[in-house]
Amino acid sequence: LASGDLGEFDAVVNCAAYTQVDRAESEPQAAYEANVLGPGYLALASLQAGASLIHVSTDFVFDGTKGSPYTEEDPTSPLGVYGRTKLEGEAAVLANHAQAIVLRTSWLFGEHGKCFPRTILNALRAGKPLRVVADQVGCPTCTADLAAAIVQALDPARGARLFPGVYHAAGSEAMSWHEFAVRTASAYGRAAGEAPPEIAKITTDDWPTPARRPANSTLDCSKLAEAGIRLATPLDERLDEFVHAYLASDPA
Repeated sequence: LASGDLGEFDAVVNCAAYTQVDRAESEPQAAYEANVLGPGYLALASLQAGASLIHVSTDFVFDGTKGSPYTEEDPTSPLGVYGRTKLEGEAAVLANHAQAIVLRTSWLFGEHGKCFPRTILNALRAGKPLRVVADQVGCPTCTADLAAAIVQALDPARGARLFPGVYHAAGSEAMSWHEFAVRTASAYGRAAGEAPPEIAKITTDDWPTPARRPANSTLDCSKLAEAGIRLATPLDERLDEFVHAYLASDPA
């Protein structure tokens, strides 16, 4: 991008990324280009255009060995190509735009696009038995809540006061993938008027994948809260909204 390409904007929000965690292990160059080079160029172009920048990053910059939620000051140690390139992307953004803000988030779900709750609902409606990993823990985050946080960060009139740097921005409830699946199935049961099926617990070893995943990627969002921004909408409320939107788009 040339600096003139961004001249008409006051702010840039970079939500683009290579997010295929497993495929990244065999496509490291593609992940590098999307997660490191792209954000770095965008940061430089934003700086030259005088535009502020918010860059979205991930909980996968951590290795998951900490026994409590990760803070922004904790050492990073990604387990795979995806996490490593996202971490390098953070560094590229901050090196090229000293006033940039990096928001690390986790386990995103929302009305549009692929996400874990959609996968669970598709399986439920197809009558497939469900086996879900119960020994990986994180913070499900609704995209609507993350978007609202970004808007607050860009508009000081809303009361937020963020200094440049890294912040954690994730949902307020920590749980395993299994509990997330159960909560999703319960929301579907409430909407459909039927009892949700049993969901079997399995371990990470029972579901081998090309990329290793952190056992604990919960994020401490105190720094963001102290700046005036909280992602505090109850998960069940967001899942009820998600299920109703899902059924409205495909009522059959």
